[in-house]
Amino acid sequence: MSENVDVLREGYEAFARGDMEAVVAGWDPEITFDGPNSSRMPNAGSFRGKAEVARLFTGMRERWDDLVLAPDEFVESGETIVVLGHLEGRAKTTGTQVKVPFVHVWRMRGGVVHRGQALTDTAVIAEALGR
Repeated sequence: MSENVDVLREGYEAFARGDMEAVVAGWDPEITFDGPNSSRMPNAGSFRGKAEVARLFTGMRERWDDLVLAPDEFVESGETIVVLGHLEGRAKTTGTQVKVPFVHVWRMRGGVVHRGQALTDTAVIAEALGR
């Protein structure tokens, strides 16, 4: 795998440790991130800049106990990397345990994450969160 995949792999590992400083180290200062665009999802929509995107990811930890974002496979094409994985956790509001697949699409530029997009089963997540 490439250096770009290594940057992403390190980011997922840092998130698992709760080390947001290490996560954002691999991001472009002007990173954009597009999450699911559903009114049932907390913090849905698009985010720009390290601080705003980091708040989004930090907010995930505030809603879930035992949160795991597990990358299962990295598929690379040039500076685009698709990560197939799954999210596991227990919703703090309802106590509901979930395990749902995700697809993360990352676009790299100069060895850092320039843009990200998340695709997942929003209905399962929203229901677990009581929304």
